[in-house]
Order: sequence, then C-alpha cells, then structure tokens
Amino acid sequence: MRSDHFCLFLFLVTLTACGKQEPKTETPATVALPATSHFQEFHAEIQNFCSHCHLCPAPGVLTKEAWRMQVPREYAHFEQNPDPGLRIPPESQVIQYFVSQAPETHSLPEQNTHPDSGPVRFRKQIISRTDSKALPAIAHLNWASYHGPKELLLTDMGSGEVERIRFDGRQLQFEPLAKLSHPAHIERVDLNLDQQDDYLIADLGSFGPEDHDRGTVSLLTFNKKTDSWQTHILQEHLGRVADAKAADFDTDGDLDLIIAEFGWHKTGRLLYLENISPSKTELKFEMRVLDNRHGASHVLITDWNRDGRPDFVALFSQEHEIIVAFLNEGHGQFRKETVYQAPDPAYGSSSIALVDLDQDVDLDLLYTNGDTMDSFELRPSHSLQWLENKGVFPFTHHQIAPLTGAYCATHGDFDGDGDIDLAACTMTWDYKEPRNTIVWYEQHSPGKFLAHPLDYSMGQHPVITAGDFDADGAIDLAVGNFEGRETDQRDKTEWFSIWWNEGTKKPE
Repeated sequence: MRSDHFCLFLFLVTLTACGKQEPKTETPATVALPATSHFQEFHAEIQNFCSHCHLCPAPGVLTKEAWRMQVPREYAHFEQNPDPGLRIPPESQVIQYFVSQAPETHSLPEQNTHPDSGPVRFRKQIISRTDSKALPAIAHLNWASYHGPKELLLTDMGSGEVERIRFDGRQLQFEPLAKLSHPAHIERVDLNLDQQDDYLIADLGSFGPEDHDRGTVSLLTFNKKTDSWQTHILQEHLGRVADAKAADFDTDGDLDLIIAEFGWHKTGRLLYLENISPSKTELKFEMRVLDNRHGASHVLITDWNRDGRPDFVALFSQEHEIIVAFLNEGHGQFRKETVYQAPDPAYGSSSIALVDLDQDVDLDLLYTNGDTMDSFELRPSHSLQWLENKGVFPFTHHQIAPLTGAYCATHGDFDGDGDIDLAACTMTWDYKEPRNTIVWYEQHSPGKFLAHPLDYSMGQHPVITAGDFDADGAIDLAVGNFEGRETDQRDKTEWFSIWWNEGTKKPE
C-alpha cells in the first residue's frame, strides 16, 4: 500500500498533504472465492503477490468499503512496474478475499466531549493570520532552546512563510525569515561555521503529492550589509523533501547533511550530502544515496552506540512503515538496524521523537501512527507508542494510548513532579465530526499514563512542540493548524495556538 502523505510529512504531508482522494475506480464484477478446499492455496497466492512489494495486510485493517477502493488502486500501482515473473491472482477474487473478512466499520475509541486538563491548567491563545490569502498550513514548529536565543521556528507549506518567534513573557515577537515554495521543516544550525545562526530548510516543492524534481534543501543566512536574510539553494532537483538534518558524520570538522526525500510513487530516497566546501562562503556538497526507499519523512540525529560518531534514525512511511537506525561506521558508511517494523503496510506512521522516557540515561523513541491519507478512514490501530531502548535492536514496543488520527507527539514535565509526561495532536483530514485533537498524558507511575484531552473540535493539527516559552518554569505547548482546503466548518484564520501552562490546580 502507499500512503499519500503531505510531507511529512508528511509529510506529509507526513512526515507528509495529499490533498485529494483518487477517483473511485469501478470495481470488476465480484467473482466467488475458490472452494474451501482451495482457500488456503489462494491465501498463499495472495500472500506471495502482496509480499512482493510490502508486508501483506490482514483483512481487518480496512473496512469492506475501503478494500473495494484500495485493491484496484494497488493493481494500478503494480501495473506501472510489473514483474513478468510474478503470478498475478485475479483482481476480483482478491477484492472478495479481503472484503469477505473485513469489518463493515471500525470500532473506535470513545471521545471525551468535555475536555478536562486534569491536574494542570492550560490556557489556549489563538495566533491568527489574517494578512494572507493562503489557508493555514503549518508543517513544522521547532522550539530552539539550545546554543543561542530561545525561539520558536515555523514553516507554513501553504503560504511558503518561514518565521522565527521570540517571546517577551507571553508577548510574541515575529520575524519573517523567508518566503519559499512549500517549506516542510526548519532547523537552526551554523552550517558555514561563521559563529552566526543559519536556518536549514527542507522544501517539498509542491503542496500535494506528486512525482517531480522541485524539492530543495536551502540555507537561510543573515547578510549584515543588507540587513536581510538570504536564501542559498544547497541541493535542488529533488523529489518532495520532508526533512534535513546536519552533523559532522565523517568527523572532518564540518557539517554534513542527511536528507529525507519523501517523494511519492516513483521518487523518494534517503540521501547523504558530504560537505566538501572549499570555504565558509562557498558551500558545496557531494550527494550519495543511502536508501532507495521512498516515504522517508523524519530524521533524528543521536549517537546510539556512544562511540563518539553521530548516528541517525529515519522513519519510512508509505507501504514500508519502518523505523531504521543508521549506525555510523566512519568514512560515510552506515550500518542499518531495524528499530521497529509496523505490523501492516496501512499502519499510517506519522512521526518519531527522541526522549529518555524511563530516565535510564539512554534515548528511546516516541512514535505515532494515525495518517489517514491513504484510505481516508479512521482506524482503531492509531495510537501513541513508546519504543524502549534496551541496548539492542529492535527496540521494545509499548503502546501508551489509542489516539485516532495521531500525527505528532512531544514531551515535557508538564505537572512538575519530576517525571516525563507526553502530549500529542491529531489530524484526521476529511472527517466531519469533532474529536479530541490535543491530548496530554500524565505519567502517574513508571510507564503508565493518564490521558487528559485539552480540545474537542474539528481542528486539524499536524505538529506539536513543547517548551517553556514564557520562562516561568512551566512547560507550555505550541500546536500548528492545517486547513488544506476551503471549508465553512472550521476557523480559517487560526494559524497556530499556544497552550500556556498555568501550573497545577489547587485542590478544591
């Protein structure tokens, strides 16, 4: 299966947005399944056919109606790159095989229609954008609180806006940095090593999913002579670029890049850009493909094995639904280890984040799955998960809580009791009913969490981040809003929101 992400997204949009549902395909007349005595043989034939490209899904992961739409779509994808040596089972019988075993509807978690923030009081502040004709489409919010001024970085893939926001108490001070095509991710980094902050931008090159070469990786630098920010293209003619991260992978004193080129059907790779710049003013990179799979949406840098060389971890969505660690063996060489393989190709992987959740001095992963861009339906498997690092691969999987449409997660000690709490947001795209779209999770005992919904609405939120924005000692939340198309049912001006943490409630 293939998930039509935005970036990220997405992206997405996710990391990745799709935008439009594919036209409904006329399903061939249904043919009865083989007789019972041959059912097992037909089951094996389907397993062999589906597994040629990805894990074979269980019939229960989609509803009957979704399978009627999905199977013809998958046959169309296969016909674009057929394998003449592979036996192809009749499409009509495959449809009947899945439909006959699939549920009519999914049983989804109940929603809390009267949100209660639990022991912590959060106050929402809506940040509106009325000076733009583009609908809000926040792709990334990044709280930069290290190696420089504390600031909230923002990209909007609809308007192309890239901004940084600094705080004076609870007053927000906005500074536009650039207007690009469809920026999906922003990182603060001194890439040219001139002791000045730069901003590394991953740009999708299109709003919706396409196979093209308009994706770019850019660097924003400040020109003191002109008192303005300048955009430098570091790599162009790429597929849809969802993420870009920098580190000195070859330990030669300069910063190299890892690029998540999400792509779509025929494009998408994981790229290593080795820094071979002759000077600080002339940046130059040599590109190498680390992984040919499309769907790379997120990259996180860390030293998994503590050998002093930076490693990284990448999330591949689409039909792969896998998290892979790339262990740095020096000289630009990386060894792959599977961190987690999702159980089916329709799992809807949407984000990963580093966190030492059990505070045992190694880094674990937060993981969300809730992308609805493929079958356009909500699933009971959508959830917030913890992948525990026990020093071996794959990591140990724990489900924290079900969360329909789970899209992004963050962490912080929101109640000030010394352990790590979590927060997550959801994006359900075309769903017409309100849901709990923002939830924080109180860790009340080791590894056990109590959900406190903050919102019950039709809001669409692809990204959430945590930080002490007003420097009062309490961890706040910033949540992006995404209105991918015109609608009369939601606020078109809400750009993002700040959820100010006003401390724990006093007992009544």
